[in-house]
Amino acid sequence: MHVSGASQITLGLLILFGLFVMYTRLKNWFDSNLPIIFYIVLIVYMQSTEGSVPFWLIFTGLALGLVLRFEFLNNGFTRFVKVLELGALSGMLYLSTGMLLQ
Repeated sequence: MHVSGASQITLGLLILFGLFVMYTRLKNWFDSNLPIIFYIVLIVYMQSTEGSVPFWLIFTGLALGLVLRFEFLNNGFTRFVKVLELGALSGMLYLSTGMLLQ
């Protein structure tokens, strides 16, 4: 799908917001609600513009973000879930950037 005008600016801002979410995860700020807000906004945007990011990928990232936010896990499992979430988030940002440059 070709994105133009205000949708292109909104998508660019979402990509920047996603990069900030990655920064918060790399700094181990697990008590932040920003990743959850990001995933909800991304779901709304992708559903309204019929974007190229798969729905299951967004919900996987949201579920992993909720596990990190609301569960108290040991260090090894927390690191494993964080790597999975960063992988899902990287995939979402890659596909979103592809939408933006298309």
